Amino acid sequence: MRGDTYHAVTPIAPHGDCWLTPSIQKSHERSEVFGLSASTRPDYDVLPAADLALKLEQNRILCAHATPVMETLHEQIVNTQSMIVLTDAEGLILHSIGDDDFLRRAEKVALRPGANWAEDRQGTNAIGMALAERSPTVVHGQQHYLAANRFLTCSSVPILDPYGDLIGVLDVTGDHRSYHQHTMALAKMSVQMIENHLFANTFRETLQIAFHGRAEFLGTLMEGIAAFTCDGRFLSANRSAQFQLGLPLAGLRAHTLSSLFGLTSAQLMDRLRMHRDRHLSLNLSNGAVVCAHVQFRRTTLADDPSAPRAQAEAV
Repeated sequence: MRGDTYHAVTPIAPHGDCWLTPSIQKSHERSEVFGLSASTRPDYDVLPAADLALKLEQNRILCAHATPVMETLHEQIVNTQSMIVLTDAEGLILHSIGDDDFLRRAEKVALRPGANWAEDRQGTNAIGMALAERSPTVVHGQQHYLAANRFLTCSSVPILDPYGDLIGVLDVTGDHRSYHQHTMALAKMSVQMIENHLFANTFRETLQIAFHGRAEFLGTLMEGIAAFTCDGRFLSANRSAQFQLGLPLAGLRAHTLSSLFGLTSAQLMDRLRMHRDRHLSLNLSNGAVVCAHVQFRRTTLADDPSAPRAQAEAV
């Protein structure tokens, strides 16, 4: 994933029994600007049930795709005194699962649905920093600004929608004494899964090219996926595609199928018909050669009985 180094590196100043990194230091400074102090009682307020239900409905698609991934992640970290949290783009917890014993402790610091973990509410914490900096973040123990939260270690990864907009955060929080370094890697993989599911759902009736330099990585989290209109206009690309194409999403929006893969949609369809049972070999604009799987699907009559017959096409 592009830009996914997290904040636990260069130490600059002691703070209790840990070191503050530049990013943590800046977050502490923001916390001070918000009027918080280390001894501040955390914001334990949660939304009333009706307001939370409205937020859940507003984030229904995110929750639908994230919940099964969270359950799988929980199976991987079960019995580690930790929990998995999903928030919206404002830091509001929408859903959480985890070890029962730790959940009871976490509820005492409002790590439950309806609570908000933005920096202006809870001071320096991984969820708040991931939202503020749009970057995967670890906040360990004493790095938390509020003393009440320092028994925690949190690993948070921003979730972007298929258009590159921040829509939430996936967080793994546990007792700081049982922190495992592989937790962030698992969180990142989980977010890739969520984002890829959202991407596939959003662009399911478009021309999609899944590609990678090595054929064995097609169908895995490592594959790039780019979506185009039927006439070759660029729509979007997942994080792996952005990395392989060497451009951020904003830069890719100026491109077309032809400028990125060197052929028009009609030429691509012709090649697809000739190689229906095999992966295609495509040339990227940067000179790399990739293996690709192409899917072009419009609404069919079986999907939508009201669809005009002229649109009933699937390749």
